Amino acid sequence: MKMFLALLIPALVAAQGGRTPPSGQSYKDLKYPKLREFQLPKIDETTLPNGMKLYLLENHELPTIRGTALIRTGNLFDPADKVGLATITGGLIRGGGTTSKPADQIDEDLENIAATVESSIGESSAAIRFSTLKERTDEVLATFHDVLTSPAFSQDKLDFQKLQLRSGIARRNDEPHSVTQREFADAVYGRDNPYGWLMEYSTVDNINRDDVVAFYKRYFFPANTILAIQGDFSAPEMKAKIEKLFAGWNEKQAPVPPFPAVTNKAKNGIRVATRPDVTQTSFALGHLGGVLNDKDYPALEVMSSILGGGFHSRLFLKVRTALGYAYDISAGWGADYDHPGLLDISGSTKSASTTETLKAVFDEVKKIQTEPVSDDELQTAKDTVSNGFVFNFDTPAKTLSRLLTYRYYGYPDDFIFQYQKAIQQVTRADVLRVAKQYIDPAKFVIVAIGNPKEFGTPLSALNLPVTELDLTIKPPAKK
Repeated sequence: MKMFLALLIPALVAAQGGRTPPSGQSYKDLKYPKLREFQLPKIDETTLPNGMKLYLLENHELPTIRGTALIRTGNLFDPADKVGLATITGGLIRGGGTTSKPADQIDEDLENIAATVESSIGESSAAIRFSTLKERTDEVLATFHDVLTSPAFSQDKLDFQKLQLRSGIARRNDEPHSVTQREFADAVYGRDNPYGWLMEYSTVDNINRDDVVAFYKRYFFPANTILAIQGDFSAPEMKAKIEKLFAGWNEKQAPVPPFPAVTNKAKNGIRVATRPDVTQTSFALGHLGGVLNDKDYPALEVMSSILGGGFHSRLFLKVRTALGYAYDISAGWGADYDHPGLLDISGSTKSASTTETLKAVFDEVKKIQTEPVSDDELQTAKDTVSNGFVFNFDTPAKTLSRLLTYRYYGYPDDFIFQYQKAIQQVTRADVLRVAKQYIDPAKFVIVAIGNPKEFGTPLSALNLPVTELDLTIKPPAKK
């Protein structure tokens, strides 16, 4: 090994032109050019005669075309006794075939031409996407049109979707981290509303084809749809093509109501689920966060980056590096477009150090609420947040997707510029102010998944009420 190093070091020096690195050099001495100012591309916008909004962005770098239709719906509109309806509908719009072609034939046709058409429904939006080589545009657009406007919802594919969801329910407690995040979110939002409802065998079994068809008809209509396409095309030609293709889609429905409001009824305390088979504790703690257009969101982003945003963060340096309690730990101020997200401080630790890790987290939260951060911490966090944000716009596809999302949720196009400017204006005083104003440890909900018998110090030492989490999966009804 010594001989190898003796040969390697001169080689490295030679590779640097005979120069040896200056002693005491730090990564902080590295200089980087300022990020280029971002410019919004020119997007062709129009509303078709049937009410569908269309956004087109030409991009001639590659001979490809991609498109996304956003439909205002989501699983927040699931009936309480049919949780899973939106998920099934989203999968069947594409996976259930169309009135003119079965799903398996669509699969084969698209695979043969290296194209895709996919559909899904999430919490507060539905999306149908396509991608294709330029030369296959017409045939892929035809399939995309049929999937969006005339899905068949075949019964055999519906049965398969339900089988997949039932399999997911059976396995939902397998991975501790996923269980922790699910139970933490449900504890904060509450189980008595769509934000905390849990899919069960019974709710999936209650869903039939008529339910799927009714859900689709209620939300999938032109005036409730935004279509964005980017790629190698002429905007006027694509506009004419889309207008002709969707001329016959004229379904009408009443305007879609607002999504349900978030009501914060969570009580502070510790919820623990006993898992004798694990040697680590997965944990999450926090409370409701905010929305993206909160005036203090930029300062909260900087604050949470300092607290737990990566290798440079206080939680990482304290809990992992100094104390050696946890391999991973992070904190984030969650903010969604249309409802409050979650302040989520989470990680995993050895069973024996569970309580001590949580104590250390509380100590760091108290510290950031009572002492100003340093100039270095502030600048590092601002650079981290700003530099990370750039990657949302590093390709035309991402740029159009982000602008489409802004339009969908009613945000101004220049929200990105407002955000960037606000990040650079955050001060040490702002970080201290928002930490005091928005973080309330007295409201913290704590979820821990682990083996309490192995905890070095009992969780009761935190002087908070401790309750047992019931992760029992309700069995399916007997037929």
